[in-house]
Amino acid sequence: MSDEPRSQAEILAAIAGAREELDASLADLKATVDQLNARPLLTEEEKTALEEQAESGELGEDMQELVGRIKGGEDTWERVFSGESPHGSLLQGHLTRMFEEHKEDIALAFEELIEEEEAKGNFILDEVPTSDS
Repeated sequence: MSDEPRSQAEILAAIAGAREELDASLADLKATVDQLNARPLLTEEEKTALEEQAESGELGEDMQELVGRIKGGEDTWERVFSGESPHGSLLQGHLTRMFEEHKEDIALAFEELIEEEEAKGNFILDEVPTSDS
């Protein structure tokens, strides 16, 4: 980059180009969000499997109660997982157990994701403040 000041036309052209890139990125993001929102949270097979496990008690008493409320028409899986349900707290114990059971796999997957991003030149954790700061 030279030390010469840029003309107003060059600056306006750069701003217009950046605006076009931003608009295109926002359009892509909106399309992706729309696609995600259009898909069901759980397939019918996943709902059935989850409900069977919960009803059997395999997932704990809270999940057994939650599936009873869902099957009784008081709630839906979509409301529970989106945080809109007043019964969402019944999911917490199951999620905590699942996290504890799979935390090593989660950590490994996170490390792999970070490595993939760094290989692309995206050092997303370099500017994250730590508690030591």
